[in-house]
Amino acid sequence: MDAASALDTDGECPHKLLQLFPVSYLNLQDLHIDQPASRERITDDALLNLANRAQGNLRTLSLVKCSRITDDGLKRVLERNPGLIKLNIPGCTGLTVEGVLKCLKNLKTRNTPSGGIKQLRVGERYDVQEIHFEELKSLIGEDNCTQRSNVIKPRFYGQRYFQPCGDDDCAMDIEVCPRCQFFRMVYDCPAESCQGKKLEPQSCKACRFCISRCHQCGRCINDVELEETFRLEPVCSDCRNQCVIKIKDPNLTGIPSVELYRT
Repeated sequence: MDAASALDTDGECPHKLLQLFPVSYLNLQDLHIDQPASRERITDDALLNLANRAQGNLRTLSLVKCSRITDDGLKRVLERNPGLIKLNIPGCTGLTVEGVLKCLKNLKTRNTPSGGIKQLRVGERYDVQEIHFEELKSLIGEDNCTQRSNVIKPRFYGQRYFQPCGDDDCAMDIEVCPRCQFFRMVYDCPAESCQGKKLEPQSCKACRFCISRCHQCGRCINDVELEETFRLEPVCSDCRNQCVIKIKDPNLTGIPSVELYRT
């Protein structure tokens, strides 16, 4: 289903929203919203209007940096889509951990055929406590929360590895950081020099608060290698030496921004 047919319905969303909320991908089972023009303006009501086009058949809901979505908005969408099994909400600052937990509990107690959410992505949240983490594991299913040490596919930081929805076998994208012991996203290092022997954990495997990582390639970097872009994003010496210049217009304003790694 395209965005136009999804939004222009029953007068609930004005036609001008066709330009405001282009979605990355939408069909009868999957809804992904991650484009700047969409995520910066979409509200609870607009999200519900989009989700209603699935007629209760949504299986995947992915909201990336949709800061105007609240706990109540998420609750209404989940109530109308009992078969939802994948929920991706990184950067949704309007959502609280307690609100997400309540939504998952409500869905779980309805005894739907799907059994509730099976895969959850919360992204770089820093307010998840142990009690939240354990409850999330319980709601998603203990059997699905396999330790990532047993999952073959590693997780790398950096924009070249970014995927709107997790494609690994993990039920959640957060875990206990080996260094700080907080519940955060933990990253592996793609650098060959950091690759340990088989079954041997990497010494630099940690959250990005404990280990500084290159924004481009995701490898760990030390103070000697550290460079910064005009956006103060850290890059390693290898990426810097590639002299990469990127011109982009993230807000669709017609005024491009430039990222320069080396002058």
